[in-house]
Amino acid sequence: MAVRILGVVVDGISGVETTVEARYSDGLRVTEVKIVGLPDTAVREGMLRARSATAALRRGVTTPAGVLVNLAPADVRKTGRSLDLPLAMVYAALHLGRSDATSCGLVFVGEVGLGGAVRSVPGTLAAVMEARRAGRSGVVVPRANLAEARLIAGPALYPVDTVEDAFRVLVGEAMADDGPRGPAAGATVSGPDLSDVRGQHHARRALEVAAAGRHNLLMEGPPGSGKTMLARRLPGILPPLADEEGLEVARIQSVVRSLDVTRIHLPPFRAPHHSATAVGLVGGGTPIRPGEFSQAHHGVLFMDEFPEFDRRALEVLREPMEERAVHITRACGVRRFPADFMLVAAMNPCPCGYQGLGDGRCSCTPRRVQGYRGRLSGPLLDRLDMRIPLRPVPSAALLDDDVQGEPSASVLARVVAARERQRTRWPAVTGSNGQAPDAAVRSANAYSASTKRLLLKLVTSQRLSARAIRRLERVARTVADLAGDAAVGELHLMEAMGFRLGGEMESRVEVETGRGS
Repeated sequence: MAVRILGVVVDGISGVETTVEARYSDGLRVTEVKIVGLPDTAVREGMLRARSATAALRRGVTTPAGVLVNLAPADVRKTGRSLDLPLAMVYAALHLGRSDATSCGLVFVGEVGLGGAVRSVPGTLAAVMEARRAGRSGVVVPRANLAEARLIAGPALYPVDTVEDAFRVLVGEAMADDGPRGPAAGATVSGPDLSDVRGQHHARRALEVAAAGRHNLLMEGPPGSGKTMLARRLPGILPPLADEEGLEVARIQSVVRSLDVTRIHLPPFRAPHHSATAVGLVGGGTPIRPGEFSQAHHGVLFMDEFPEFDRRALEVLREPMEERAVHITRACGVRRFPADFMLVAAMNPCPCGYQGLGDGRCSCTPRRVQGYRGRLSGPLLDRLDMRIPLRPVPSAALLDDDVQGEPSASVLARVVAARERQRTRWPAVTGSNGQAPDAAVRSANAYSASTKRLLLKLVTSQRLSARAIRRLERVARTVADLAGDAAVGELHLMEAMGFRLGGEMESRVEVETGRGS
């Protein structure tokens, strides 16, 4: 007699349905249990936990022979603790002769303790998604993972606390959970507010434009000029995620850390340390797990001390900035992880940080400064839409309590309005100017003759590459959207060029007064 139970293992951020089957084998000792099908150490130890956890269920039952357990498909490496519960169920069902209960279409997910407790496991959301894809009737999950399992509408859910609870589900003696399904309205944005920022009007404006069009941004300034303060306030002016986007983010978070289901509509904010390796950023390891790029999916990736990152770690940024995904190649195949993030980078002007202040504190030689800035390659800098210089705010402005900056809520309202214009413009293509195809941006901009001449003049004088031109046009389109203008004009283009060059352009004044056309 063979007994079969369905489980799920997590491969990357996806679930892989696994059939756990067991039968008595005369070739094994009576007390022996052999598990095959490429199990890792955690799965092998899970079999020991399963035997101990089901001792109460099997009390008084004599084992006629050893047990052979197979995990199918046999060519997929089985990792993690999520197979503990199906191993326990197949072992108990085999000893109790309940093969009739093993073809019910249920999927079991969970870790078990030696005393029979069922504990939470990472990747439960991915497991429920896989069960829905496979058309399974229900999923048995640890009660601690019930909230994230409810995010997915589809198969019935059976939350359990012990292996005895799970066995009652297996034999049809338990009721399914009747709680609400699907993403619910979650937490609103709460955190640092832009009103805390004194001065830095140009940088605040740049942050608003970046948020409205999902543009990559580089801030450069000495220590204490507000780079980190500004970056940490960016999530507060980003629109909430749609349900589909929130589920993508939740699936990644469920695999790598504890998932807070009340925050799945909030864009993630990740700030890796500059000592992070390329693997830590891209992802990898054994088993393969997503890195910082993917954990910032649909959110913000803040890289402080930008030139201090390892050169290889910086260069791997190119792929996600262009393709909005990363690919990890291993002997077992290629894994693709989503990585559609806004990059916000920050750096000092020199190794000591005080160059350009004119107060004598900078001790860096030109060669040191050149070496420091040379860590950022031209192709990488070319992919940054906006470059913003920051200067220290005068002490009088910092201490003036009568000067209050604009709150995040006001900026967010303008950002949401600009995003709506973008969705209306190309609903089938993208939701933001930073992601729009080049041809779509050029078509939407519809320059006048004078604007075309200005664009040609700027491109020629600044020797912009083809990529830089495309990014300049995207930022100009966002500036126009924030202003509510259908066409990109000269003022929009000049402001975008100011962001591209790293500061306000004097020629913008000429345009505003009619002398620059």
